[in-house]
Amino acid sequence: MSSLVPASQLGAAWATAVVSFLVAAVYLYFAYRLSQRDVAPGARLASNQFALWWGGIGVTAVVSGIEVALAAAGALALPGALTIYLVSILIDCAFLWGLVGFLVFVYTGRYHLLELTAFYAWFYITVLYFVFLRVPSGVLYSAGAVSLTYSAAAVPLLEVVIVLGLIVPEIVGAILYLSLAGRAPAGSAQRLRIWLVGGGILLWFAIDVVVPSSTAAWGLVRTVLELVPGAMSLIAFYPPSWGPARLRTGDRTPKGGSVPSDERSKGERPAAAGETEGVR
Repeated sequence: MSSLVPASQLGAAWATAVVSFLVAAVYLYFAYRLSQRDVAPGARLASNQFALWWGGIGVTAVVSGIEVALAAAGALALPGALTIYLVSILIDCAFLWGLVGFLVFVYTGRYHLLELTAFYAWFYITVLYFVFLRVPSGVLYSAGAVSLTYSAAAVPLLEVVIVLGLIVPEIVGAILYLSLAGRAPAGSAQRLRIWLVGGGILLWFAIDVVVPSSTAAWGLVRTVLELVPGAMSLIAFYPPSWGPARLRTGDRTPKGGSVPSDERSKGERPAAAGETEGVR
């Protein structure tokens, strides 16, 4: 089997694979550290869901690196590429479920697991239908990434539904999460953590959308830049010695992170336990 990658691009392809593995290791480290946070028992699942988000991105990077390496080695045909793509979609649905689940819990104080699981199961099935409706017919390597080619045109309405399902829940959830900053005392560690975590989530999606991937070099740049939001989340909960002092020393707030009544603005409802539990 001949390589999908032109001889002139083989070096860049192997570099892309190596960078993918290195980036994956960083993401998996983020996930491991975040999963070890000391949280209340009722918030443990939410903490693990947040770790799943970063770990899932790391696993996706591993899968992408393997796929590019197989393409460069001339060992990737349509059956293998289609299998990898379907596995990648499943991983994406899993880590998006984790992210949205974390955001929902922090904002509402409840998990809503049945609704979220049903939504992402529906989303996965919808994407599968969309893929097979287009009839995968080949494999293409371009700009440092492997993609499928199709023999049928995409259904525009279904494509819009998938794009909205892919980004809207996460972005809306991150914005609502950031709104909790107004319930934390001004200048507090809690408020800074909210900005770091919520802002990092929005930044990750912004980088994914704004930074082009028209060449292998740009693809590598985007991959590396997307580590910044993960580092922001890690710093929020494990501040380094050079980080803001208020993160290192914490706040004098009650256990669970609730804002004392005398520090809330007049007319603002008290924060539920789950709203701040995940951002201590």
